[in-house]
Parts: sequence; C-alpha cells; structure tokens
Amino acid sequence: MEQSNTVWQQLAYLEQKINQQTQLIQELKDKIDELSEAQKQSSKSQVEKIEYNFEQLKIETLEGTLNIGLTPHKDLPFEQLDLPEESSEPVTTPMEQQIYNQLLPYIRKEVPKIINDFSNENDINISDEWRVILFQDLRKQLPNRIKQHIQNLNQDDRLIIDREQVTMLVNHIKKEISQGVTTYLNNTKENYDES
Repeated sequence: MEQSNTVWQQLAYLEQKINQQTQLIQELKDKIDELSEAQKQSSKSQVEKIEYNFEQLKIETLEGTLNIGLTPHKDLPFEQLDLPEESSEPVTTPMEQQIYNQLLPYIRKEVPKIINDFSNENDINISDEWRVILFQDLRKQLPNRIKQHIQNLNQDDRLIIDREQVTMLVNHIKKEISQGVTTYLNNTKENYDES
C-alpha cells in the first residue's frame, strides 16, 4: 500500500511539474508574441526617401574630404577612376535596363567633358571628390528618371515603345543630364563668385 501511495505521490508531483512547465511555456509564448508585436511596430517607422536637387543647394564654405563609397587615387584623373557597375536601385524591365546601359557610357565619357569644359571656360577648379559625388548622384537618379519618362510615354499601360522612341528617350535624358550638370555648375560658380 505504501508503494502505491508513493506512486500516486510521484504522479501528483510529476503532474504538478507538467502544469508548471505548461504555465512557463505559455508565459514564454506570450512574451514572444509581445516582442514580435513590438518589433512590427518599430519596423513600421521608416525614413522615406530623401531627394534633393543640386540647383537648390547653396554652398558657402566647403572644407575637408568626403569619400562616399570610393576613395579616389591622387595619381589618376577623374576620367580614369573605376566606379562600381551595379546601381543602388535595380532597373526592373529589360527596356529600362537597355536605356540605362545606353546612358551609362554617356555619363562616364561626356559628363567629365562637360565638367572639364565648364571648369576651363570659367576658370574654376572642381575637385575630383566633387566630380565623383556628382557622378554617383547622377547614377543614383538615373533609374528613377528612366522609369518616369517611360511612364510618361506609356500613360495607358498598353502602349508598346518602339526602338525609335527608345532612341528619342535616350537622347532626351542625355540632354536633361547635360542641362542639369550645367545648371549645377553655374550655381556652384555663382556661390564660388560670391565668396
């Protein structure tokens, strides 16, 4: 009889332990749910994309060195700097990729010429760091500009854009880039002249 009492006591003890473990598991599940909810709430607060235009910047004093993703070699001129190929924002359609690939050589070859010509004509020294920053900014803005122009052409989402329109679009964006760089350089020159 004593032995059956002991078995019952052991079973009661084990049942008590199971209940304690079940309660602990439930408390842990509640804590996980609470933490998961808190994480969802904290991840909802996002900083939206910040866009700026160089035309709106007024630089009174610029000192020091700013390197963003690239350390220019002092030996190499700006035109020979090797910049990464991948864009920060993926181009989603084959047409956008085609246009992007047609515009990159223009940015690599013609934009430095525009900067050099402007610098020589206006007797302004534009540092390689500023050239790199300008180049990187153009590359970052390019995918969105391409998408915007394609959307403007394709208002009803049914229009098929042919090769002639792609060429026209590439030329239009090249002209925009050239005008934007020139406007930026003119504003930089005005700020340079004022100081």
